[in-house]
Amino acid sequence: MERVNPQFIDTIKKLGAFDINACYSCGTCTAICPLSTGENSFPRKMIRYSLLGLEEKILGSPEPWLCYYCGECTETCPREADPGGLMMALRRFATMKYDVTGLSPLIYLSKSFKFIATLFLAALTLVLIYFLHGPIVTSEVKLATFAPVHITEIGDIVILIGLGTLLLINVYRMYRHIVLRGGKVKAKIPLKVYIAEFIKILPLNFFTQIKFKFCERKKYWITHLIIVYGYGMAFILVVLLLKWFQTDEFYPFMHPIRIAGYLSTVALLYGIVVMARGRLKKERDPVWKHSHSTDWMFLILLFLTTLTGLFVDVFKYLHLPMATYITYSIHLAVVTPLLVLEVPFAKWSHLAYRPFAIYFARLKEYTEKVESSEELREAA
Repeated sequence: MERVNPQFIDTIKKLGAFDINACYSCGTCTAICPLSTGENSFPRKMIRYSLLGLEEKILGSPEPWLCYYCGECTETCPREADPGGLMMALRRFATMKYDVTGLSPLIYLSKSFKFIATLFLAALTLVLIYFLHGPIVTSEVKLATFAPVHITEIGDIVILIGLGTLLLINVYRMYRHIVLRGGKVKAKIPLKVYIAEFIKILPLNFFTQIKFKFCERKKYWITHLIIVYGYGMAFILVVLLLKWFQTDEFYPFMHPIRIAGYLSTVALLYGIVVMARGRLKKERDPVWKHSHSTDWMFLILLFLTTLTGLFVDVFKYLHLPMATYITYSIHLAVVTPLLVLEVPFAKWSHLAYRPFAIYFARLKEYTEKVESSEELREAA
């Protein structure tokens, strides 16, 4: 017996679904979607589950994560039910349910919480900088003296381990819903299947988002990759290469560290401009038509992070000590809520959930085939 949530439609409307009640199951969305298959037919199935309020069915389905929201289904829907927007709303819903802390629902459903949490984390960061910063040298720029690398590294490690652990716990909860089906699965998966499918699926889909390229609007795939790699490059610089990145040494313009920093900045600014412009001129494309408040929170924090990081470098090379220290402090105050709120609880978590969902979908297909074979043998 499947439990029905009669308020489910109201919940997903708050998460960005437009008017899914308008759907009359014509199947156009499934027919037009280049990623919909016989094993994973969507969005039509997800629309049906949503209208019936079948939460467990939705959480046990990888389909919301197999959609990249190219907008083709929404554009061709004869009833303007916005099936692409529904799939995005279902991803937010699933993120809320995977989260073991209960913070994701507050981030997605409460604008005041997002604002207060962002200000609190920023203020906490500035307080820590005030008490932990090193000597302030005003005769020249000494950023590594003002912000000792060993203290910054400790902060990086604490955030990395904490957020990484939370995200892995949430991914495991996703695994329980999709592969184990809440403990209902009977078939056991051999370790070699886990390993083989992991190697085959995770790296490729994480680093390339390869399925996205099959959508008609390939420009979104390219923009998406530019942002991901821009952010990834910035992460490598400020975490793995911090000793060389946050230094008092003035690198020449063509130094690899400076080139990497500029490429990351350009990539992020390009992606931010494309996404912000699309959302501001939303009437031109169904993908940008119904933005959620978390979309804007992500863009604003990412923009401020990129801009302040750029100005730290500019002030440093203009030999402006106080401007460098102040801007660097503001930069960290923006980076902290971006990482803490986005990585395990909101937008950035999707980068992990999507490739894992493709992996879990393959494992789920394996268990269903095994169970089906066993049922046939029993019937014979």
